[in-house]
Amino acid sequence: MLYKIWNFVKRHKKKFIFGAVVLFGGRYFYHYVARKLRDFQDKEAAECLEHARRQHHFDNNQRTCNMTVLSMLPTLRERLVTLLNTEEITEKLKSSPTDKVQLWEDLKLLSLTRVIVVVYACTMMCMMLRVQLNIIGGYMFVDNVRQHKGMSANTAIAVTPTPVQERYLALIREFFDKGVENLVAKVKDAVYKETTSLTLKEKLSLHNLEAIIKHIRERIENGREVSIKEIPTMPLCDFLICRKTSSQDDVPSDDLYLQLLQETQDILESHDFHTVFSTGLDRGFAKLVDYLAEFYQPLQKNETSRVELHDISVPLAKLIPFLSGLLYKLGSDAPNPLVQELLLLEQTKTLAANIYEAFSQIDDIEDPQLAP
Repeated sequence: MLYKIWNFVKRHKKKFIFGAVVLFGGRYFYHYVARKLRDFQDKEAAECLEHARRQHHFDNNQRTCNMTVLSMLPTLRERLVTLLNTEEITEKLKSSPTDKVQLWEDLKLLSLTRVIVVVYACTMMCMMLRVQLNIIGGYMFVDNVRQHKGMSANTAIAVTPTPVQERYLALIREFFDKGVENLVAKVKDAVYKETTSLTLKEKLSLHNLEAIIKHIRERIENGREVSIKEIPTMPLCDFLICRKTSSQDDVPSDDLYLQLLQETQDILESHDFHTVFSTGLDRGFAKLVDYLAEFYQPLQKNETSRVELHDISVPLAKLIPFLSGLLYKLGSDAPNPLVQELLLLEQTKTLAANIYEAFSQIDDIEDPQLAP
């Protein structure tokens, strides 16, 4: 019996060897595929978790940005009231001064200037904070991932040192200080050139006011050489980041601060930024025109018929007090219709997401447990 079995094995030796190879090879292949599948599933789970963490961090960052913008509205409004104090002139006019005509001219200039400036300043503040907080947010996400994986933060990109963050975020304070002051001077000059020939008795329609605002914007935004006219809003970047001559050598991580400053400057000079910036300004001035229309609407009805809105004209002197008071509508505390519309622009959200994505990349991070 054993002899027959042995002869059978000898006759089919190659088949048994082939079968054993197939069997053990198949088993090895099965374990190999199973291991690779587990690795793939673990990698997919890790990527999904990382994406969820990044999305959660990004959403929190946008809420922080929105709250920061809204919290700074009183500061901006007070700054504009200080620089363009129409209330002081109004009080002087109540006392029947001898220079009444000149005071009215000053009031005309300051009223229109500050209603233009508040639109520019609100839009610029929203855009600047959106850029800054998404750069900072992206870097902080990378630092958090490094710490989660037990790695030390790379000093070339880490922004966690508090003094560096404070110094970088203080750029918006510099905008409120020097930037807004320079912006006021620029706008005031454009308003003066555009309205110096307008008398206080001259009647203006809503269409006339829209045209005046449009011409003022052209003077402000197209005030540089032809070489950069394809980006009309580029001159406004000078007001966002003010060049300081004073040294701040006492602040640690100076190289890191300069890196953040350069990266911010690169974004502010990009085409994408100015596309969104221009859209925000257009929305802001459209909101201004909406408020101006509210002034004209009650005048549509007369005793006999209803007049078309653009056919109504009122003396400039009657418009001035309303223009002066628009600062408190356009720059009001939350809920602020102008700022909320700027913050909720889809283009602004997309720009914020792109900035955050660019600065939150962690491709260079390896897991210490997988490192050789």
